[in-house]
Amino acid sequence: MGKPLALEGGVKAVKQLGPYPSSIHVDELLELIDLWELPAATRKTLTTALRKSARAIRGPHLFRYYNPRPSKVDAAEKAFGAFIGSPHCLAVNSCTSALIAAMRAVGVGMGDEVIVPAYTFFATAAAVGACNAIPVIADVDDTLTLDPKDVARLITPRTKAITVVHMLGFPAQMAELKALADKHKIALIEDVAQAAGGTYRGKKLGSLGTIGCFSFDYYKVLNSGEGGFITTPDEWLYTRAQSWHDCAACWRPNRYASERGKGELFCGENYRMSELQGAVALAQIRKADKIIAGYRAAFKRIRDALVLPAGVKLQRLADPDGAVGSNLVIFMPDVEQTKWACKAMQAEGVPAGGIYDNNIKNWHIYSHWDHIMEQKSVAPDGLPWSGVKPANRPAYKKDMCPQALNYLGRSIVIRTHTHYTAADCRAIANGINKVLAKK
Repeated sequence: MGKPLALEGGVKAVKQLGPYPSSIHVDELLELIDLWELPAATRKTLTTALRKSARAIRGPHLFRYYNPRPSKVDAAEKAFGAFIGSPHCLAVNSCTSALIAAMRAVGVGMGDEVIVPAYTFFATAAAVGACNAIPVIADVDDTLTLDPKDVARLITPRTKAITVVHMLGFPAQMAELKALADKHKIALIEDVAQAAGGTYRGKKLGSLGTIGCFSFDYYKVLNSGEGGFITTPDEWLYTRAQSWHDCAACWRPNRYASERGKGELFCGENYRMSELQGAVALAQIRKADKIIAGYRAAFKRIRDALVLPAGVKLQRLADPDGAVGSNLVIFMPDVEQTKWACKAMQAEGVPAGGIYDNNIKNWHIYSHWDHIMEQKSVAPDGLPWSGVKPANRPAYKKDMCPQALNYLGRSIVIRTHTHYTAADCRAIANGINKVLAKK
């Protein structure tokens, strides 16, 4: 007969397994600690203490879903949603992923057009192509953000969305752009990669359009090394973006039920944020107000101390109170003076840089987007370009956005820092004034 089964009241064959060491444990923690430039003595003390306590340490669960502990990514989503003022917030692994998921959420697909600015990092336009749609490049004006007049000129029956980018921390002209989007019943996607914490008429950027996309890349205002967020007031769009970001795992109210409406179930990709990124992002979000306040204080101190000669102007701000303050832009009279002044300011120790130079590849300038200018495809199917008739494709030309080339060619960008002291700001302003006085 043999021994009775445990189901029948018998003794279990396997009484206990483990506990075993975590797959991610002290070695991995020490590698993370090594990312910080600690004094040698501090590093030695930490290493000794952690090695000694290794048996008592439980490693982390780095996947946000099915996590036995409270998820850092989930906490970051809640904190960032509250910071932006958005009821729905989704963490992703980059702003490019955020843009693609957002575009898919609003229904962008083959044959559609999405308007993007001539001045933005190439990822804004690349996301359109990744959705098999056609990027339509619109000019920028003296705000260095989308020119609403040019956007209006470019809208066609195929336009599915306008992607507005708040470049260098400066809010775009949202009232005019939202009016256009509403008039034509198209989505307004906010690319807030460089402007987390910025505002427009009292509302946080990323909360004004149909859906907002943020970057937490290392070089952004708030960062987790890599990462991003999507914000939207629309639960349906949130659900669609969430499904797209996780292989169509369908994180719906009832994920195994039939779809509540057409367009809820589909095949997606994998853009999940890890717990490591979520933990860093959460810490950054908790001190976001302090970070933004530091940038804005530096921006104001430098700007207010400038003495601009005739022919030199500051960039026009769509909302003077809404800029993050991470950059300040000066327009010089012409390209040659721009190059000279930029070089002279750098020699004075001013954190200055130019934006546009025909001889330097800059993927923030549309004229260098060879992928689009030459209508490149990843496969023989020719997508996204083959998705529309040749007669309906935009006529991409290097000089198609003259305002962008003009303003960018005359721009000097002064970078600020959230920790600049009043003395730092005075020194920077003095350096700028010293150079401009020689103009």
